[in-house]
Amino acid sequence: MNFEDGPENAESKYVPGSDADSGDIFLFPFTIDEDTINFIKEHGRIMFIIRGPPGTGKDSLTNMLVDCYPESQIFSADTYFSNTFSKGNRDKGSLVASHDYCQKKVQSACIRGVHPIIVKNTHMKIAEVQAYVNFGAEHRYTIIMAITTRKMKATPEILAMSNTKGLSVDYFRRRLKQWQEVIPVNTGWFLNPDDSSYLLNQVQAHVDYLLGDGKFCRVFDVNDKGEILKNFSARKLLYCIAACGSKNQASEIRSYYLSDKVKEQYGQCFPIVIQGYIFTKSYIAAVVHLNETMKSLHFIQESIPEFDDCLSSLMHSMNLNDNFMKHSSTIDFDDLDFTSNGKTYEEDKSEEYENINVKSCSFIILCERNEVKEDAKQLMPGKLSTFFSKLLNEVADEDGMINFDSFGELEDGFKYCRLSQDSWMVKPPINLIFKTVFTGLYI
Repeated sequence: MNFEDGPENAESKYVPGSDADSGDIFLFPFTIDEDTINFIKEHGRIMFIIRGPPGTGKDSLTNMLVDCYPESQIFSADTYFSNTFSKGNRDKGSLVASHDYCQKKVQSACIRGVHPIIVKNTHMKIAEVQAYVNFGAEHRYTIIMAITTRKMKATPEILAMSNTKGLSVDYFRRRLKQWQEVIPVNTGWFLNPDDSSYLLNQVQAHVDYLLGDGKFCRVFDVNDKGEILKNFSARKLLYCIAACGSKNQASEIRSYYLSDKVKEQYGQCFPIVIQGYIFTKSYIAAVVHLNETMKSLHFIQESIPEFDDCLSSLMHSMNLNDNFMKHSSTIDFDDLDFTSNGKTYEEDKSEEYENINVKSCSFIILCERNEVKEDAKQLMPGKLSTFFSKLLNEVADEDGMINFDSFGELEDGFKYCRLSQDSWMVKPPINLIFKTVFTGLYI
């Protein structure tokens, strides 16, 4: 699939200072789509990071988000100057202090589990966003970037004409040159924490059905219920892979991420249908059906990554391994929340998803063997997605279809198929459907 870095459609954008209502300007899925708004309200761990040059409507967008999410809390460096203990004038020292103040407030909110969190600053540079991305990784927040220039025209001339502070064209020219896109290393459809716990609990229940296959027992050297997952740990953050590169670098999916197709669907709620599970000696993954819109957002980069000549982006990517490790961290199955009933899951008993089309599926990495090395995790999303697809293709027909009628029978309506010498697929009698949000994994 070809994604191009085309210019955004300036004709559809609004001019700052116009009479247009903000409700007609900032038409994002997370501000206008009822299903998306309801899902985010109940999610539990969402952080909005508002970005945009001065004069592009950040306050208006913030107010829209507050209207949509009344329980949200807003954090901004500007509030530092409205407090009695701060200096009224803005200089280099007070600006640094204001951002330190904002970061401490957001960090405290993350520790307390505030939801949703709204961070409103200009955030022109990657470095200005980094602290909040770090907090998100540390406390398992799913981040949604709310960027005003996706809907607002922003040229030095337009901003100089519309601002009320007498700022010059040269000022805005310098400011706009500072803008850096924050590109995630992956995109995906992210589950909420309660649904993640529920899904992992289902895996514990489903895996024991494989004890009905003698070959599985011999390969995994298990015979009793509860033994299979003793050597596995569960992922804390679950998401269905939409896009990633072979080296898990942001530069590999830059053109994809900045494409109009991704921008249109970004922050949207999508239902995902889990059709089965793949079990290998090292990983366990859910097989997810992709509808046509989701297929158009699916992009696995296996070729040479794009060259990014921005030095700050290069340095950024060199220092981000720690955050990816936090997103990839695991928990013992014994420590899972067994009380979670899931917030959004539904059971699907229809025949619509009776077969698997390998060309229309992606995967959620659910569990990994405890011996998996930490440095190998950086390559996991892209490499594993390709690996799982190849396993499924081993049992698919020439059209990429897998017919479950050919699977072996287990107890309680479960079916199974051996994919290779040491990998299996299990098909439960009922598909599970969860709601998710389409966004990026920012590190």
